[in-house]
Amino acid sequence: MKQSFIHRLAVVAAIAAIFTAGPSVAAQENDDDGVIDLLFIGHGQREGSGYHLSHVFAPVFNRSLGDEKIRMRYVETLDVLNPEDLAATDALMLYANYNTISDDQEAALLEFVANGGGFLPVHCASACFGHSQEFVDLVGARFRSHGYEEFSTTIPEGRETHPILQGYEGFVTKDETYVHADHNEDQREVLMLREDEPWTWTRTHGKGRVFYTAYGHDMNTWGQEAFHDLLIRGILWSVGEEKSEANRRLVASMPEMKYEAADTIPNYLKKSPAPQLASAFSPEESEKLSLVADGFEMKLFVAEPDIVNPIAFAWDEKGRLFVAESVDYPNNVDPNQEGNDRILICEDKDGDGRADTFTVFAEGLNIPTSLTPVDGGWIVAQAPHFLFLKDTNGDDKADVKYPINDYWGIRDTHAGPSNLRYGFDNKIWGAVGYSEVEKSTQGEFGQGVFRMDTDNGTVEPIGLFSNNTWGLGMSEDFEIFGSTANNAPAWHVPLWRPFTYERNPALPSQLSAKIDDFTQFFPITHKFLQVDAHGRYTAGAGFNLYTARAFPKQYWNASAFIGGPTGHLLGQFFLEEEGSSYVAQNRGSILSSVDEWLSPVFADVGPDGQLWVADWYNFIIQHNPQPSKQSAGFDAETGAGNAHVNPLRDRHHGRIYRIVAKGSKTPKSLDLSEASTTELVETLANDNLFWRMTAQRKLVREKRREAIPQLREIVLEDNSVDEIGLNTRVIHALWSLSGLGAFNLDSTQAESVVLAALEHPSASVRKNAVMALTETGSEEELSLAASKTDDADPKTRLKALLALGLLPPSEDRSNELLSRRSEFTTDPWLGRAFAYAVLENGDAYVRRLLEGGTSIDFANGFDSIEEVPEYVALKLYLAKQEGDLVAALGNWKSLPSETVAIASMALLDVWKTQLHEPSSSDLVALQEMARLVDADTQMQLKLRTAGLDLQFSKIDEEKYQDFVKQNTFEPQIWGWGRVSSGEELYMQHCVACHGSDAGGDQGLGAPSLRGMDNWYTQTQLQKFYAGVRGTHFKNPRGIAMKGALQFLDMETRPQMTISHLAHYLETLEANAPDEATLEGDPAKGKTLYTTCVACHGPEGQGNTELAAPKLTGKQDWYLYKQIREFQEGVRGSDPRDAKGAEMALMAKTLVDEQAVKDVVAYIRSLDTK
Repeated sequence: MKQSFIHRLAVVAAIAAIFTAGPSVAAQENDDDGVIDLLFIGHGQREGSGYHLSHVFAPVFNRSLGDEKIRMRYVETLDVLNPEDLAATDALMLYANYNTISDDQEAALLEFVANGGGFLPVHCASACFGHSQEFVDLVGARFRSHGYEEFSTTIPEGRETHPILQGYEGFVTKDETYVHADHNEDQREVLMLREDEPWTWTRTHGKGRVFYTAYGHDMNTWGQEAFHDLLIRGILWSVGEEKSEANRRLVASMPEMKYEAADTIPNYLKKSPAPQLASAFSPEESEKLSLVADGFEMKLFVAEPDIVNPIAFAWDEKGRLFVAESVDYPNNVDPNQEGNDRILICEDKDGDGRADTFTVFAEGLNIPTSLTPVDGGWIVAQAPHFLFLKDTNGDDKADVKYPINDYWGIRDTHAGPSNLRYGFDNKIWGAVGYSEVEKSTQGEFGQGVFRMDTDNGTVEPIGLFSNNTWGLGMSEDFEIFGSTANNAPAWHVPLWRPFTYERNPALPSQLSAKIDDFTQFFPITHKFLQVDAHGRYTAGAGFNLYTARAFPKQYWNASAFIGGPTGHLLGQFFLEEEGSSYVAQNRGSILSSVDEWLSPVFADVGPDGQLWVADWYNFIIQHNPQPSKQSAGFDAETGAGNAHVNPLRDRHHGRIYRIVAKGSKTPKSLDLSEASTTELVETLANDNLFWRMTAQRKLVREKRREAIPQLREIVLEDNSVDEIGLNTRVIHALWSLSGLGAFNLDSTQAESVVLAALEHPSASVRKNAVMALTETGSEEELSLAASKTDDADPKTRLKALLALGLLPPSEDRSNELLSRRSEFTTDPWLGRAFAYAVLENGDAYVRRLLEGGTSIDFANGFDSIEEVPEYVALKLYLAKQEGDLVAALGNWKSLPSETVAIASMALLDVWKTQLHEPSSSDLVALQEMARLVDADTQMQLKLRTAGLDLQFSKIDEEKYQDFVKQNTFEPQIWGWGRVSSGEELYMQHCVACHGSDAGGDQGLGAPSLRGMDNWYTQTQLQKFYAGVRGTHFKNPRGIAMKGALQFLDMETRPQMTISHLAHYLETLEANAPDEATLEGDPAKGKTLYTTCVACHGPEGQGNTELAAPKLTGKQDWYLYKQIREFQEGVRGSDPRDAKGAEMALMAKTLVDEQAVKDVVAYIRSLDTK
């Protein structure tokens, strides 16, 4: 158990007694607030079996630091070992595996400690930098070897009074049993022994202090609060008495936490004692219980009673804050869209930083989830509608209200549209969850980001993510990002769906780029409530980037903020470019709190350049599933918004804070409501995206064509590049021209502007010029955009390659694509764009390919043969030919062997699809093809030609057997599973969709799992985990299912974990047959079912040996959906899934949707037998 605060005071008192020679020299200057700044250096290791995983253990340790006012900064690089970073550090903790350290880094570390800094190397840190004797001496020893066993340590006689150990009780753990070498006993005091081995010790080095412990291999130790307590004691000792005493005074001044029992607090982790209801705090008290990143301040702008339940906010062209408040959320859904919610204008008229004037702009709303200004009014997301609200008489009250569109899903209020904003392309952008938009340019769409035509409300999907989406990010150079609620907090959209979606359905599908480097979040308290994926982002909200210049430079256009309301925090990710995409480095939180009500749900950069945060301020954040006594400790109902009904949901609090950079200058306030055209053009040079975009919006939406000469002049004359490689002024100028219909090739003058933008020194300008030209759809302008495929910048090349793929097919373009193939496949997203371009050129490209030429490494840039565009193009080409398909390949014997390899596999697959049995001449040709190709291709051919009399002379049989194992999915069915463990797993990871009783939820596409055969459950979960299922873009539910299994990455034996879950589900009594949701004819279905009997049996009982599941007892909507997915290639298309491929062939014998419904109706009739 965690040691008491009184014991911590004793530690500080003892430290003060030891350091009597005067105050220590603090490493961090001019910091007397008592917060201890801890720099935690981890590493990027993600693999392994749960050991040395700093990205897992640091967040867990962080939960113990909020009550101690210790502020962790987590990094995974040694680059922070420099004077500037270390000057802002009180204590440095190293837990990582690094082999080398530069001379400058080592010198900085040694100087930091010698000047009074605290250094805490933990566990594997003693194995770092083996070449450096100075480092070994600093630590006090070097790791030599270890075993692994359960043990506890002892305290040497006389050491009990050491300040770190006073009142410390120790703990038992299973950990690596380190043995050390090269001991440096100078200035070292051993505090703990494992048997006779020094285990935990302190050292002094100059004016600084070193604390080392060998504990910490895995979660057996890091999961114990007693270990956290030991580290905290080490931190307090290491920073010296002056800082420790200031810290203890600060901790003692924190408001007291008060609790009371409550019956409806979800307890999915079965904690004992059960969580209690924490009392709410005033805004001032909540601030004291919170931490912001070093260099920032938390300043209240507005709070209750002036606002309650702020769900979103935005600013108008005067810079005034408009807040959408929702007391109706989540379950008070009114069918007439008349509710109790409102939009409130909050103004600070006296300039003291606090709102003092409030005007109700609109009321009677019902769960508005987002708003953005346009045309002097506001677009408001209120599913099923988008509304337009406007004040026309100057009283700041909306007197115009009408729907723009009406096709947003309403089955779940936390899965609808959100995060609206005006985009560079002069369209309205937003995010939508699994409630979907029911009508778009691509049909139904959910779980991703979209854009909407500002004039007619047409919705265009842009990027698909893996699960419920409530986050959109837009960078200053028009890159699109997003976040999802469940364990996938950071996404990038390199390829936009309007330019790729179903242009060639034969190409394997792909989600947008998941870019977070890990998904754990960093709460500063152990007291937070989640449903599943515990300790990770499970209510991720927002992805707004920092797009002004008041924050330090490292934030500019590089940091994104994601609300983690279940963890009482606002997380921060820093973007690093990686080819044509990014990596989002998870770097903890910019705001976090031990106040269990603080709940950041939205954040954005304000007109002042600071970060504004909406605090929902609520103890209950969890939406669904419906808790039950078994799953969460109480029985609840599900309300109209698909959220569980809970009387503890609060409707009386709400705050909006500003996170302000210390020392930043207050910018000159602006009001663009009556700005002249010249003033608007001048504002395009503002250092805040908010004001630039406001100016652009007014120029375009108010059709200020008189601005065109000034805008052209900007593009032609401003060749500057700022500190981070941008020229945002020119970017906005060219998009303003685009919105005014003047960024084109319609005149010599217009053409000169376009050409200047395409050659601008800033890659961001060149890229946006390509994007703006691509939007026109004009062949001439697409051709000019495509001319930048040789640009030095990978993102510009990517956009240019997309433009090339949108041009009509031609021989010349096919020649260019083939001759430059190696250039176009240097990263996965360029390769993807290249694939679309190849397939767009289709037959022309294939004809050029079959003419022969130089050898090509077709696998370069692609993970599997199914993704190689030439293979896909050849299949499509051959499928259209009549007669002899071998002859359609022309003079194939003269082709390079690599091309023959691709052609032979395409030929085989087309024969299979057409159910063509190869003739003797076909076999002769195929045998000759096999002779011409290499051993790797022969193995692929052999795997695909079972039953054909072919010889593969180049194959090594042992290697072939390994190849078969790698390319064939074979589930590992465990005959044993621990039901109790399975129940625990289910409650942690499955209840959100399948319900606390495992009865399923049709709205979420989640079937009943009750009574499902454990072998079948194991098989399908293993398929999802292996990516055999859950990767097709037409199957967002499957994608979400695959994402839900990411927790298995941390398991040493994931198949065993799956088995526990499967055995638990099998013990549940199957549901009674539910009411039919489809209309089918069982009599017709019986005739059609004869195709199914051989595998699934005459009574639908299934056949384990044939891997055919039981069909009875399933919901009709689920059976129908699965058969349709087999027909459409959503299931059974993965080459590893032989059984799925068989099922897909059988499913395609059902000629239409009604035939499927008839078969399903017959299967349901078997339930009554």
